[in-house]
Amino acid sequence: MRLALLAGLTSALLMGSSLSAQGQPSDDLPASVPVSLDSGPCADPVSIDPAPLVPCQESQWSLSGEYLVWFLRQGHIPPLLTTSSYASLGRLGQPDTQVLYGDQSLQTRHDDRFVGTRLTFDWLNAEQTWGLEARAFFLERDSTHFKAVSNGSTLLAIPYYDARDGSSTSAIIAGPTAAGIRDGAFVGYSRIELFGEEGNVVIPLQTQGALRWGMLLGARFLQMRDRFDLTAAGHLLPERAILYGLDDHLRVHNGFYGGQVGLKSEYTLGRWLFNARGTVALGADDQLVRAYGDRIYHTPQARTVTPYGLLVEPSNAGKFRRTAVDMVSEVGVNMGYQLTHHVSLFAGYTFLYWNNPLRAGDQIDTTINPGAGTPPARPARPYKSEPFWAQGINLGLNLCW
Repeated sequence: MRLALLAGLTSALLMGSSLSAQGQPSDDLPASVPVSLDSGPCADPVSIDPAPLVPCQESQWSLSGEYLVWFLRQGHIPPLLTTSSYASLGRLGQPDTQVLYGDQSLQTRHDDRFVGTRLTFDWLNAEQTWGLEARAFFLERDSTHFKAVSNGSTLLAIPYYDARDGSSTSAIIAGPTAAGIRDGAFVGYSRIELFGEEGNVVIPLQTQGALRWGMLLGARFLQMRDRFDLTAAGHLLPERAILYGLDDHLRVHNGFYGGQVGLKSEYTLGRWLFNARGTVALGADDQLVRAYGDRIYHTPQARTVTPYGLLVEPSNAGKFRRTAVDMVSEVGVNMGYQLTHHVSLFAGYTFLYWNNPLRAGDQIDTTINPGAGTPPARPARPYKSEPFWAQGINLGLNLCW
């Protein structure tokens, strides 16, 4: 066996040497002979071009992942913390009363910038007569935080209106009270989360040429969780032996469920890709509001906890749910570049509009009846809704095969 292998290798080497010798220029011929590929006087020179890229839109499967930088519409709260002279007691409408917190939009810690991701999966049958699309996005949650502290020399108060006569009054956090001077601290906190999914049947309407487009028919789910928390505490001076505590909490959950229609299109120009899509969904919001709070009165002898705060009283405490008709729409545009037959990069912009969800700050009622058990029953559950939007840029990678 070894002798046969050696014989075969020797034969191959001898044949390679012979062919190499035949390829060397002869001493009787010029070192180089011009070779023409023309078959006649009118023949064109031969050129070899690389094979053109097959657009991803002609593929059967597609998967893309995107990095999102979106901005959300800010929540809003009424005036919830004021300061003034001792005589004005922080009541709204007094000449020297200043609003320290509230009566404004709430900007999150990252300037309303939310980072997230979006995944899209597409499938189209071989005949390109119908397909399926699934999309989902998730944004990080972000929050707002406000804190004010006083040793008692600066008045801090939560303003409200007395439901019995409409007068402006306040709950003192720090400053003069009937029992004496208090120190105190106030904290306001809010947080929002947003994510959604959708599934569509794709019906191609134009499948040939540079411009292709189709119809979307499917279902959409969108969810937003919003919360607001108010916490205040103080001590009676000078001993600080008596503690007063107060907190109110509002949790709002919106879940949109609906059917949607839309259009999507893509235009190719060489390796450049331009696409756009728009959808409108009609359905209903499952809206849940949960309100709770407590008051604490703590002395060296005893601790008393009352199961409601100031903005959350027996009239609006508890868990409440309702269903409301609503609409969600979205538009998006992208520009991309096809790197290979199967990979492309793209960047774009998305605008999402939600018609009437609930926000936690909008459920705060600052008209309060301090006489428990007497009419009118305030604060109320306003179920106040307002339009919500999210918009931003995206950078993504698409794989197709």
